[in-house]
Amino acid sequence: QEATSRRMRATSRLSLSPLVAARHRCAASRSSTRTPPVARRTASERAIIDDDLAMAAATNEDDGTNADAAAPRKRIRCDPATTGVTGMRNYTLLHGAALMTSQSVYGELELQEASQRVKGVRVRQHVNPLTERFQRQAPAPVWTEAFSDVTRPLTIDIGCGGGRFDLLYAKRHAGTRNILGVDVRAPLVERGSAWGEAAGVVDNVHFAECNATVSIGEWIKSYNACGEGKGVVDLVCAQFCDPHFKKKHRKRRIVQKTLVEQLARELTPGARVFLQSDVRELTEDMRDKFERFGGDYFELDDELYDADVVAAKIEEAANAPSDEEAANVHDDGWRSTWAHAGWLDENPLGIPTEREVQTTGEGLPVFRIMLRRNDKAYAAA
Repeated sequence: QEATSRRMRATSRLSLSPLVAARHRCAASRSSTRTPPVARRTASERAIIDDDLAMAAATNEDDGTNADAAAPRKRIRCDPATTGVTGMRNYTLLHGAALMTSQSVYGELELQEASQRVKGVRVRQHVNPLTERFQRQAPAPVWTEAFSDVTRPLTIDIGCGGGRFDLLYAKRHAGTRNILGVDVRAPLVERGSAWGEAAGVVDNVHFAECNATVSIGEWIKSYNACGEGKGVVDLVCAQFCDPHFKKKHRKRRIVQKTLVEQLARELTPGARVFLQSDVRELTEDMRDKFERFGGDYFELDDELYDADVVAAKIEEAANAPSDEEAANVHDDGWRSTWAHAGWLDENPLGIPTEREVQTTGEGLPVFRIMLRRNDKAYAAA
């Protein structure tokens, strides 16, 4: 009878599905290694990114594969100097509230009063720009309705987020420049417009929803034509874009080959492109895409970089022994020459974004580069 009981228990264990068995093993492992709760994390401890069950769930959702539920839980500690505040947690609420006060860098906008009249919004941190509705060309704004004077030069802020940068930029350039804030998250676009009305900044700022990677080229062409040559797009910014850390999600990043080609085709000679982020790898990726796919049409801004110094560094690197492990080396052997120019120490625009305020407040670095459209006529590949 005892032998029969053992056989029945063994048969019962064998009949469990692999998923159920994995859950049993995972539960047993957790119960044996459970630790008491800990105190609230410090700022440096918040830089820990979990790569455990959430990662497995994302893998199941995106790839249709089954992660092993019995695999050990992983915790990857990221260097804040590399991932910036993007890799940190639990700062958004405090950070947002601090930016609304009169003592903040945006104090002259008087947003603390405006926030009492504008309803708050809840928005997803990440939006997939590859969904079908974002892959269609979005109609350009009616420029004469968006701005009081379309003969002014236009700055386009791609991925405007909260919009405080755009509002302060518009206020400080009232009567001289227009600015367009673009984002794929409609609630932020609507709130930015409402904040502008509450703060009395409306004549030279406009917010619009679109996937810039798909639509921005036609929008630039439309504005350049609207001003009859007097007002053109002369500055495009991509600041602190979503880094999409996972390799399989990097195709969702804003700066892609198609965006570079659109800007090369539609921007007039002398127009500038400003790129910055608290994530070094992301800024390197944006810089390399512009050099690789638009190097014939864009150059480092000669007002901010010493061309002779950069040329000397490039020649020195060309004569140095090859280092295949260098950060600016791609699988096919392509090397960035712009990498030798380094990063800009200061923001040449003089107005920080919300993320920039948070990054510098944490004592973390910001990686910046400014490009300029040259005189070469665009030729489609």
